[in-house]
Amino acid sequence: MNHQNLKNKPTIKQIVVVEGKTDTQRLKQLFNVRTIETNGSRLSKKTIEFIKKASKDNDVVLFLDPDGPGESIRKRLQNQLDEFQQVFISRPKGTKKPGVAEASDKQIINAFKKLKSFKKTNNSLTLEEYQKLQLNTKQKRKIITDYYNISECNNKQLFKRLNMMNVKITDLKKIIK
Repeated sequence: MNHQNLKNKPTIKQIVVVEGKTDTQRLKQLFNVRTIETNGSRLSKKTIEFIKKASKDNDVVLFLDPDGPGESIRKRLQNQLDEFQQVFISRPKGTKKPGVAEASDKQIINAFKKLKSFKKTNNSLTLEEYQKLQLNTKQKRKIITDYYNISECNNKQLFKRLNMMNVKITDLKKIIK
């Protein structure tokens, strides 16, 4: 994010992938931004190809709702893209629809301040090292996901994400102590 003068909104140089029109509208209230909408969980092969093509010449940021459909879209796109960035918002307590469109200005701005880079080819952790940490409970994984400001996920997804973020075993050991 680069900030021009205070009269102008900050510009996000990357292309941000969101679920729908209301997410795009929400981001445009705060930033000068280009988005690609997945049309919710009806993410088509055509849209996936468009996102892949866009990622060849632009950095792409996944900014999806912290719910089942949002995580499903995230997983599908993570499998398709070699390099990408992600921002995460946590599910606000007591909200019926915990999404990007419903998030506060502060939540969205803070999410972009914690932008994370992912690269599919990173192999910073071996499965054996990871399994020795015994992150087999939701509470243990939550310590890690909270620390890295990524959405909660199962053991297999966490291993994948930590590798893509190039996290080392020594870092993880410090966090869970």
